[in-house]
Amino acid sequence: MTFIEERESLRGSDSERLPVGEVVVTHESTARDFLGRRYEKRLVQVGDESDREPMLRQYHLERANQFETMLMHNRHWGATHLGDEKHGEDPKKLYIDPHNLAAVDLYLEDGRPTQMYEWGHQMMQAVALEPLQNLGKGGRFLSLGHLDRRTSERFMYMLDGIGLRSRQHIYSELLVQQALQTPGDTLRIISLGSGASVPNIEASQKIEKQVGKGVDWRFFDIDSNALFRAQQMTSTAGLELSTFDFGPFSADPEKHGFAGRSYIEARNAVENESLDAVDALGLWEYLEPNQAKMFLKMMYKKLKPGAPMIISNMRSKRPHPLYHEIAVGWPEVIMRSDEDLLDIVQAAEIPLEQVRLTTPQDGVYVVMEIRKP
Repeated sequence: MTFIEERESLRGSDSERLPVGEVVVTHESTARDFLGRRYEKRLVQVGDESDREPMLRQYHLERANQFETMLMHNRHWGATHLGDEKHGEDPKKLYIDPHNLAAVDLYLEDGRPTQMYEWGHQMMQAVALEPLQNLGKGGRFLSLGHLDRRTSERFMYMLDGIGLRSRQHIYSELLVQQALQTPGDTLRIISLGSGASVPNIEASQKIEKQVGKGVDWRFFDIDSNALFRAQQMTSTAGLELSTFDFGPFSADPEKHGFAGRSYIEARNAVENESLDAVDALGLWEYLEPNQAKMFLKMMYKKLKPGAPMIISNMRSKRPHPLYHEIAVGWPEVIMRSDEDLLDIVQAAEIPLEQVRLTTPQDGVYVVMEIRKP
């Protein structure tokens, strides 16, 4: 049974629809991979905006299935991409193969660029994820300042959008649980590759409301514009107990306030066993295996006993991988299996018994916790 089939079987009627953002565990066990390695595994159902219109969601799923089949049988179709100067292309322009019917359907309407096409020019920028994660308020960084109906519908029903929101809600759920277990009134958390901070804001709001605690955040992202946008968003999020450190200011007038800082700088930013959590929600899947191993070695020692590192990765067995790679054209993501993740943890000499993998019903991402004993 696929994750999509599991999802539909779990929902007996519309009245059983989960509230948006709620995470319900449907299966939990100690698992073994094909090498016999033991780790904890969960399957969860996550309430999403797309659940409100199941027929429309099914329509978009079936269209994506059709395009995935087309892409499989037309490997000569070019992938959507931002221009490469090495090939004489404009690096600020989004290139779409006119033969690639899946990409044309996504980015154009009657041959004319849509707001989705404008969004495509933001790929590889952290702000590009914001409108998919933040449907109600999304699009603030596009020229219209909001999402038009067609683009909003695509973001709502694309599996990439559903998957991004699922991992965000799972992340929030994990941090709420950590807040309940953590003494004191404030959690100290470092977010690496923090981007525009949408998941961090949701987690802070839930922790403040449900637990009555705040979070002392330190954000690390080399994209100074992402930190600037994160500062804008956190300042209007209505948070009263949480604080945010975006790093040093920049002397470069072309940068928006903050200088940007690499996740590697976190190595010397805090003392060992001082953090209540470390997250790399949007960073991990861009690291090569050796980089990921060194990342774990660097940051695992910063956790307090009982604290988690929270990482996500796009699954190699996700639905519609070609649609993601060739139609959407999002570059450089390293898709991984559960075994790939365990290989990296084992190479970092961390006991696999400390690992728990959570996969939502959409099957796009897995969220990995590595808890320090």
